[in-house]
Amino acid sequence: MRSVGLIVAFVLALSTPASAAGNVRIQQRDGAIRTYTGVTFKIANKTLTMESADKYSKVVLRGADCAHQGDIVRCTGGAFTLVQGGEPHAVKFKSATFYFNLTDQDQPMPLSTMKVAAHSVLFVMQTAKGTYVTGNGKLDQEPTP
Repeated sequence: MRSVGLIVAFVLALSTPASAAGNVRIQQRDGAIRTYTGVTFKIANKTLTMESADKYSKVVLRGADCAHQGDIVRCTGGAFTLVQGGEPHAVKFKSATFYFNLTDQDQPMPLSTMKVAAHSVLFVMQTAKGTYVTGNGKLDQEPTP
C-alpha cells in the first residue's frame, strides 16, 4: 500500500488558513489506546496541523497528493512530524489517508457505506512501527483555493 499523508487537493493551492476541532484516537502496537478530544485541525500553507487541547503535542503533515472522488477530496502521501514540547520528531508511516467533505451534506466515502459529515475531515494513519492514528473533525472555516 502506498504511503499516504494528508490533506486535500485544495491544500495544494491554499492561501487562506482553515481550522477544525475534533477527536484523535491512537492505538499502540501493544494494544494501549489513548483518545484525545478537543483536537484543533488547521490547514494553511499546504500543511495540516493537528494540535492537542493542551497545546503540548502537535502533528504536522505536509506534501500531500490529493484528488477529488466525487464530492470527497482524498489525500495521500506527504511527510509526518510529531512536535512535543517544541521538539520536532520525524515519524515514518506506512500509510495514511485523509478525506475532506466541503459540501453542506454528508457524503459517502468511495467504495464504502461510511459517510463523511458535512464540512468535515476523517482520517486513518499507520506508522511504520504499527501504531494506528484515527480521527475526525468538523471544519470551522474552509480555505478558498
